[in-house]
Amino acid sequence: MQANSLDSVASLLRKAKEIVVFSGAGLSADSGIPTFRDGATGLWNTVDPDEVASIEGFLRNPARVWSWLLELKKLVDERQPNAAHQALARLQESCRGKRLTVITQNIDGYHSRAGNAPVLEVHGTIHRLRCHQHCGFSADWEQSAVEAFSCPHCGAPVRPDLVLFGEVLDEEVFAAAEMCSLTADLFFCVGTSFTVQPAALLPVWAKRAGVTVVEVNPHPTSLSTVADYSIRSGASEFFTALSAKIEEQQD
Repeated sequence: MQANSLDSVASLLRKAKEIVVFSGAGLSADSGIPTFRDGATGLWNTVDPDEVASIEGFLRNPARVWSWLLELKKLVDERQPNAAHQALARLQESCRGKRLTVITQNIDGYHSRAGNAPVLEVHGTIHRLRCHQHCGFSADWEQSAVEAFSCPHCGAPVRPDLVLFGEVLDEEVFAAAEMCSLTADLFFCVGTSFTVQPAALLPVWAKRAGVTVVEVNPHPTSLSTVADYSIRSGASEFFTALSAKIEEQQD
């Protein structure tokens, strides 16, 4: 990461009033949460995603999907927000008088645990259960709930409140994410491969609306040639350095 890039982004951040941080699985990798697209590692090593993480798989065998997602939840609960999450929370504290909104594709809840707010979870969360038929039933997913069960209100299957492969996003949450993206002054994209639609469209829409887009990723992506700044760095390294620079300038 070049110092002049950090200085430039810090200058943009000082001037911005509306800031968006759009995060993907790469941001949680430092917490030990395996990413689906980094190869067959960890929890993804011995499973077919269509069986354990798709709506078709859930409808065929709810117990199988429930069991696998419970293992993922246990891993998420055992791990902690990493340096990138913590730096973003400190950055928000430093940005008094500004609005910093996190839009995340991650389901682990680490942004909120670290202290960021608001957080728009466009793919839902692994910490909450809901009725599959959206009858209104919702509850925290306690570790004691180890088996799939029926909704106590309507009898439909209860499932984790996250977006499975093959499902559409929550319209209200995504509409809020789109509005924040279009009205921001500065849009950070971090730890995402920009291949999951429609979330991957948010930085493109932001750029077309005249928003300054900063990509932070160790590897080039399809956004790299579009972004105003494409910084080859891990999320923890970059946001720790950016937060420290902003805090230093405020002293």
